[in-house]
Amino acid sequence: MGVQLVPMVDRRIDTEVGGYRIVEAIGQGGTSVVYRAEHVRLGRTAALKLLTPRLGESDFRDRFLRESKLAASLDHPNIVPVYDAGEVDDVLYIAMACVDGSDLKALLVEEGRLPLRRALRIVSQIASALDAAHARGLVHRDVKPANILVGANDRALLSDFGVVKELTSGGTTRTGGFVGTIEYCAPEQIEGRDVDQRADVYALACVFYECVVGTSPFLRSSDVAILNAHLHDAPPKLTRAAPDLPSDLEAVLSKALSKSPLDRYGSCGEFVAAVRAASSERRVHHRRLALSLALLTGAAAAGAGIAFALFAALRDAPAARVTTVTVKPSPAPSPVALDTLVLKSTDGRTLNDAAFYLINAKEYARAVPFARRAVRYTAPGTVTRGYATFNLGLSLLKVGQCKEALPLLKHALKLESPEQRPFIRPRIKQAQACLRGGASGPAP
Repeated sequence: MGVQLVPMVDRRIDTEVGGYRIVEAIGQGGTSVVYRAEHVRLGRTAALKLLTPRLGESDFRDRFLRESKLAASLDHPNIVPVYDAGEVDDVLYIAMACVDGSDLKALLVEEGRLPLRRALRIVSQIASALDAAHARGLVHRDVKPANILVGANDRALLSDFGVVKELTSGGTTRTGGFVGTIEYCAPEQIEGRDVDQRADVYALACVFYECVVGTSPFLRSSDVAILNAHLHDAPPKLTRAAPDLPSDLEAVLSKALSKSPLDRYGSCGEFVAAVRAASSERRVHHRRLALSLALLTGAAAAGAGIAFALFAALRDAPAARVTTVTVKPSPAPSPVALDTLVLKSTDGRTLNDAAFYLINAKEYARAVPFARRAVRYTAPGTVTRGYATFNLGLSLLKVGQCKEALPLLKHALKLESPEQRPFIRPRIKQAQACLRGGASGPAP
């Protein structure tokens, strides 16, 4: 006689809790179950989380209601809205907006590591949400990919605010454990010490690392080993895990993952700003600039080498075949010829580096074709396109072509990062003054 497996029936389906009719289960954690529900009177769909207080936690209910009220007061475009919270028949509930989309954890499982720009776009939204919560006195304590929802156009929302994480003093349970997810917990959180917003900075840095590398930073073979790594191991070398990423990110993540909260960034926004700065391309990449200069120098050397080879061939020819030989020194290759050689490149970054080098040498007229070609061969929306646009506008301004320079400089103001604007605005004013005065000469 075979054994027939009968699926367990969730008795809460089609029942009502706090004015919400439960439709289906959509998730479950260690202390809670999340249902898709519908408000009986308003007809609004919500995600309804149900929790049962543990024995010995007499102040569980009060803290839950207090933190739920604070979470509900957070009005931010990247925080999942909280509709309601309360208690029914010894069961605590919180109703939140039901968001269509996937959580970041599922996205990483499906797609693997994310491109740096996309990871930064998602994490920066979550950083803004966390800073807003911190300003209201709420520390999330469980920032992780599973609590980050990613919708259309990579709109990111942070969920699960404040409720379970704040239920016991110091973030620990009565059995000596801690509240949170071990892959993303700050050392002070693991040890049961007081935490502040810098614990969320640490967790967000772990999330960012996982986005760009594909695994959490302190991945180990067991839970105990993971906890020990958070407490004692140095942050992993990003350049080893993902050599294609900018090396400057190494120091940023090392600071964000410091064991002491005093050594970390003071806010999530500060961390994201540091990531953004470390991810930005420099105006001049030394290796590409060296290549450009090598091409220029190599062209000159090639010209000299040809002349020398010709002289040597004529010198070594048999006397019977040569009556009179007059060798004139080869003229040095003209700048135009050398520029033409390098201008055959279609690498926008190399062309922009060459333009920048010539601008620094105050050879603005020579810089114009390099910058113009750099604009042509850089992708729209990239940092290099912004740099090349500014370099072209500046070169044109310097040679007196103010009418063409002005729109380029204005466009560069939109393309480049905010910290570059103090360098761009004076040039825009110079171009405007040049046009008002009808000047045809170069700008100072």
